[in-house]
Amino acid sequence: MKFFNFIIPIIIFFTFGCRNQNSEQYVLMISFDGFRSDYIDWYETPNIDKFVSAGVISEGLIPVFVSKTFPNHYSIATGLYVENHGLIGNHFYDPVLNDNYSLSNRKKVEDPRFYGGEPIWVTAEKNGMKTASYFWVGSEAPIMGTYPSKWKRYEHNFPFESRIDSVVSWLALPEKERPRLSLLYFHEPDETGHNKGPKSKETEQKVMQLDSLFGDLIRKLKVLEVSSRLNIIILSDHGMTEISSDRTIDISKHIDISNVKQEGSGPYSFLFDIDDSKKEKLVKSLNEIPHLKAYEKINIPNRYHFKNHHRIKEVLLIADEGWYIKNQAISSRSSAGAYIPKGGTHGYDNQLKSMHALFAANGPMIKSGLVVPPFENVNIYPLICQILNIPPNEKIDGKVENIIHILDI
Repeated sequence: MKFFNFIIPIIIFFTFGCRNQNSEQYVLMISFDGFRSDYIDWYETPNIDKFVSAGVISEGLIPVFVSKTFPNHYSIATGLYVENHGLIGNHFYDPVLNDNYSLSNRKKVEDPRFYGGEPIWVTAEKNGMKTASYFWVGSEAPIMGTYPSKWKRYEHNFPFESRIDSVVSWLALPEKERPRLSLLYFHEPDETGHNKGPKSKETEQKVMQLDSLFGDLIRKLKVLEVSSRLNIIILSDHGMTEISSDRTIDISKHIDISNVKQEGSGPYSFLFDIDDSKKEKLVKSLNEIPHLKAYEKINIPNRYHFKNHHRIKEVLLIADEGWYIKNQAISSRSSAGAYIPKGGTHGYDNQLKSMHALFAANGPMIKSGLVVPPFENVNIYPLICQILNIPPNEKIDGKVENIIHILDI
């Protein structure tokens, strides 16, 4: 990390006062969608740098596969891999419900049938704590019959400054009304990274803008009574890498898929409704296509934790980094014709450095001046439980032992 090449300054930017593990702790978790772990090395981020100099930063937060927005925000919230919470993508078909899920469909986003596991706000509410969410994935549905005490329906164009002011106002409430856990989401720099690519001038400017916004938030939080007990986590769901119209994969040019259904496009895709007698040959032919890997569901690598769910289809296709799988059905439905890949995207193998996300933390329960190796984002749920001193759900995949070393306890 750029600022750890020097001695950490004696005068630190930000502290929450003396550490007191016996007092009631608070957590504010902030997501900057699509914020690559190395953006803070590429671009000027003075406010995040100062925040980290008195806290902890990871060399990379490893997303779950698939490295998409909804699966990862929900894994962060539940401590579960995708195959165990079931939110397998931003868009998918559920053959048991015979229904489609889409992040752009308000009715489906608010339908609890699509969400497995127990999100952190449900765990906290069950333990008598008030929680609040500003646009976190899953918080708009009554999962296990429970909403956060305060929550907002997603409004993409709602000003970032107004989101900040709302969260500050929540944390300024009288103690009995104040949320012990608050979640805040920003859809940038993901949107700019998609449109212009991660190494573009526009993305650099957006990252710098977000850093300035974060600095404003910190200054507003410092004056609150709760600041001495507030632990702040800033993170992202995934990274971003460059794509190009010169790196596309049209599987229909290599094999006959006229009798096969395809779901999705981009870094990964599914094939299903395949004749069992032809499946093995089909997968073999797919694996002969350059820059593409194909797996029968049963043979999907265990490290992906992405096969033991009915929503995951018969064959998984994964493109090499920077390559883009086309879907002819999607292209034919578009009035503008076939989509031309440009800018950036994500959804690739979650071990790729380009898919790794930001993670940093600061607060009375967090160690100071520590850089830690990459870790999986499913470990964040038990970390929050540890800070709030509540028992985690027993069925999670994350383990607090994997991340306990960042806590000052």
